[in-house]
Amino acid sequence: DEDGQIRDTHSISAGLDYPGVGPEHAFLKATGRAQYVAVTDEEALAAFELLAKLEGILPALEPAHALAYACHLAKNLPKDAIVLVNLSGRGDKDVEVVMNAFSLTNENR
Repeated sequence: DEDGQIRDTHSISAGLDYPGVGPEHAFLKATGRAQYVAVTDEEALAAFELLAKLEGILPALEPAHALAYACHLAKNLPKDAIVLVNLSGRGDKDVEVVMNAFSLTNENR
């Protein structure tokens, strides 16, 4: 914040719900060697659902954020462009969180 203190964070993904700015990331950003972007929980959930429906793959919520931003970037790329997103983790660990977010239960699935 304006006083140099770390702000509270929130993410539907437990792996992203921590203040992750350290001196290395600050240096990379300041020197233009890295760019950092953010997506909302809703965008990450939409990407999770899209990959599950189209490919049958349940991404972990952490890379679902990257998928959401890749979808955003793809809108401005040529139709024949290739976009590569490396998925890490396992989405099966996040199914309960996703179901709660979508307000679903096993009975109405």
